[in-house]
Amino acid sequence: MQDYPKLNISTFASWSPSGDNPLIIAGPCAAESKEQVNNTARRLVENGGVHIFRAGLWKPRTSPNSFTGVGRVGLKWLKSVKKTYSIPIATEVMSAKQLLLAVDSDIDYVWIGARTSVNPYSMDEIAAAMGNIDIPVFIKNPLTPDLSAWIGAIERINNAGINKIAVVHRGFQSVYSAPLRNEPIWNIPIKLKCLYPSMPIICDPSHITGNTKFIANIVNKAISLDVSGFMIEVHENPSAALTDEKQQLTPTELSVLLKKIDGFVSNSLSLHAQISNDEEYTQIDHLRALIDSFDENIIKTLSQRFEATKEIGEIKKKLNISALQVTRWQEVMKNRLEEGKKLGLSEQFTTNLMELIHDEALKSQE
Repeated sequence: MQDYPKLNISTFASWSPSGDNPLIIAGPCAAESKEQVNNTARRLVENGGVHIFRAGLWKPRTSPNSFTGVGRVGLKWLKSVKKTYSIPIATEVMSAKQLLLAVDSDIDYVWIGARTSVNPYSMDEIAAAMGNIDIPVFIKNPLTPDLSAWIGAIERINNAGINKIAVVHRGFQSVYSAPLRNEPIWNIPIKLKCLYPSMPIICDPSHITGNTKFIANIVNKAISLDVSGFMIEVHENPSAALTDEKQQLTPTELSVLLKKIDGFVSNSLSLHAQISNDEEYTQIDHLRALIDSFDENIIKTLSQRFEATKEIGEIKKKLNISALQVTRWQEVMKNRLEEGKKLGLSEQFTTNLMELIHDEALKSQE
């Protein structure tokens, strides 16, 4: 069994501006102009419910021809928002230089994105620059579904003396992600919560979905898993956004979503109250959520497997080959039994499972 490091994490209530309510971090994916930043912030503050205003200044894009952000000039725009509307501000940093620029500009919170958290060298550089800086840090999960890499990124920041840490679940790159932009793979943040019960988990439904029409469903699921808040992308005019326009809500749409969040939270609290507040029941809830997530992944994997066997069946039909290939089946069963034994599964269970899957595959091929 893998050993995970001990972490010294401050209680979320000691530094979160949301009190007992879910923390809401909202703002545009990218700061595009002073007017766009100000207008979005003004409408969010007027509508209420947002605790931290966020905007990306440096944007790590796959293509160099994409909008890569306004850079340090945007720090002045965020600082103006903070002064004008009395709301804390946050931005993403990917290097020590960006961190120091943000701190010098009175940025209240920083987050570390998925492309950075996966890179140990980048994390070491940022951690080394922390020095005497006391600033809350949000750490997004790496691009790939690797819990150890995520914990490693957290550990590096924690070792630098930063205790005000929250993680951001933004989904993972996966072949199963469609129709979502990134696969939630809920069992990973659930496992993280089981390992570190005091770790605040913030859900980023914008990056999980890539499309605003799915955001409410992801929010509802996240609340059932006791997340501590949400990071949501909001733009004054998403259709004109220079990046990720499909996943950004308008300020009005966010207001509607926040009302739904209140409803989701009330229903979740009511359900928990019917069970118990005991720590053992909370652990059961987390483990049940973990099982649900595993089951979802099993179903998706089986669906992908059967799609592959159907394609093989079409090829066999053209070549006039029998659907049942005895030698191949014997080889598969031998390998799966060995794999199952190594993982602690009984031979009878693995045999029954593989025979059931094989029978279904033969039906689809025939």
